[in-house]
Amino acid sequence: MPRKSLILPVLALVLLSGCRTGNVALEKQNAEILAELKRINARLDDVEKQSKQNAEIRPELKKINANLDRLEKQMKQIQINRATPPVFGPTPAIRNKLSKIRPLPANPTDQQIIDYIRQIREASEGQPGYSSHDPQVALYERIGPGHLHLLFHFLKNDGHHSPLHLMAALPKLVGEADKELVRRSLKQYPMLIRGVVSNGWLKEMKKDILALLAQPKEANLPVYELSKYIGDLVQSPDDLKIITDAYIYNRNGFVLLDGLKKLPGVDIRQLVNQAWAEAQKNPVYENAMISRALNVIRDGGPNIEAVKYLLKLLMISDNPGSQNYRTHVVVPFLSARCDFPIYDPTRLREWYDKNADRIVYDPAKGKYVLKK
Repeated sequence: MPRKSLILPVLALVLLSGCRTGNVALEKQNAEILAELKRINARLDDVEKQSKQNAEIRPELKKINANLDRLEKQMKQIQINRATPPVFGPTPAIRNKLSKIRPLPANPTDQQIIDYIRQIREASEGQPGYSSHDPQVALYERIGPGHLHLLFHFLKNDGHHSPLHLMAALPKLVGEADKELVRRSLKQYPMLIRGVVSNGWLKEMKKDILALLAQPKEANLPVYELSKYIGDLVQSPDDLKIITDAYIYNRNGFVLLDGLKKLPGVDIRQLVNQAWAEAQKNPVYENAMISRALNVIRDGGPNIEAVKYLLKLLMISDNPGSQNYRTHVVVPFLSARCDFPIYDPTRLREWYDKNADRIVYDPAKGKYVLKK
């Protein structure tokens, strides 16, 4: 048969892809595909023999060939993705622009600082993705403390320039002389919590911090900065209510869970289920939704809907950043909790359409399985 000649090259590609990469999820995916190819190859031998005796077998042979085509394309795409990982952070062109920004003088004027900030923002336009390790953060940190009043204007998102790099630099831009200005400005600029934490002012500004947390839908509240200090903030049932509401309702509140687990008397099971129910009613950005789903599956007892939500995400083909996060977070998490074909989006989509209504949790196996 003419298709038989294509099988060995495909197998060679699989074997090449099966080399140790350090990516456990990818290696498992390759192993599954290799196993399927071997099964198809064995079946093809049988079908070829039978087809000589019975022409009615030929439709099955066409179906097997179609599967070979699909697997061959998938393996080639794996090679492409591995060879060309998605680009995040400053592009070479942006780095080149940033390198040309002149350092500030020893005692800069207000105008020199403002011009310096504008140069960094303009050089960063069009950057695909953000990281606290980007060079812009170090450039902002060189401004130093004592100039906080100049930064407020640039801490707002104007739709053209992101304030994220400047926000990441805040711990190095807030000093003792800025304490009262920070206290007065916290309500308007919640991101100043970073400066509060870095300067050790959390306990003396506890009342102000809790007042911010009492507005749990405040999108710009950097709750991540507080995740390690929940014990310092919670001294009463009222304090605990504020923190748990922030976990449930703030778009970034999922980062507070580890801190809440360390507090006595917190019903984590009930809490994660409340948070997942809220996320379903009022969805936020994808990574936050993923975290809510992971939390409720891990700490809230069996949750079929959360599992289905994650499975559906694995079927989506969109920007490389989302795919990368799902591959490194969702796939390993689900692979330990189910035996579904999560490594192949096309196969998973076909499988899900046929089997979604049969997904159940088997307490004996401790896994999500198909109801027989």
